[in-house]
Amino acid sequence: MDLYVTLVAAVTFGVLGLTGNASQEVITSGILAILALVAISLLRSRSQSEKIDQSLIEIKARPSADRFFSEVDDRDEIREMISSSREVWLHGWTLGIHLVSYADEIRRAVTAGLHVKILVIEPNSMAMTIAASEAENHSADELSSNLETNLRRLSAPIEGTVVGKLEIKTLSYVPHNTVIASDPSTKHGKIVMRIATFRADHWQRPTFTVTRQNDPGWYDFFKTQFDRKWESGRLYASLP
Repeated sequence: MDLYVTLVAAVTFGVLGLTGNASQEVITSGILAILALVAISLLRSRSQSEKIDQSLIEIKARPSADRFFSEVDDRDEIREMISSSREVWLHGWTLGIHLVSYADEIRRAVTAGLHVKILVIEPNSMAMTIAASEAENHSADELSSNLETNLRRLSAPIEGTVVGKLEIKTLSYVPHNTVIASDPSTKHGKIVMRIATFRADHWQRPTFTVTRQNDPGWYDFFKTQFDRKWESGRLYASLP
């Protein structure tokens, strides 16, 4: 816009100067005004150029891990995933907090048509003993007992018609991360990953999210990892 105004003003004062329809003072003032507009335009362009250069530098620079990882998963986000998705995956050591916090939502959603896959460590297995040694203030017996209680509550028969499906499988080894995924086979798929830690608080696990739309390569990698674990698991319970 500044460029157009400057051009119009320059042409106007040029015509006035040639035709003699304006005094020398007016023409001089107009020229000074045009020069001022040119200077302002140049300064503005320089400022915009510097901002662009800075943005390019930030893009090329290694991003901070603090911008990528979070320490917790968003409970409201998980509830939304359960209530609005057609398929949900839950995978981890025992998923103690998740199976307690979202049991009612999961059962309601399964009744309405949701397909849920839950993949955890085999209770009372050597893997559970290893998990307990890496957990904080929990014995293998305690972890196994709590897990079995949660799984029985979750897979208890539901009266009436159940449109969806709940599948629970167990693993004989300790997984390296927790997985929470929504509609993983669709173009809108999302996978929340929580990296396993050693004797750290539950809320200190590095957490990040990948989506099929924004991170297709890594998304397929993590999805394939879950698929392989799922195929290697042993069926524990199913509903209906």
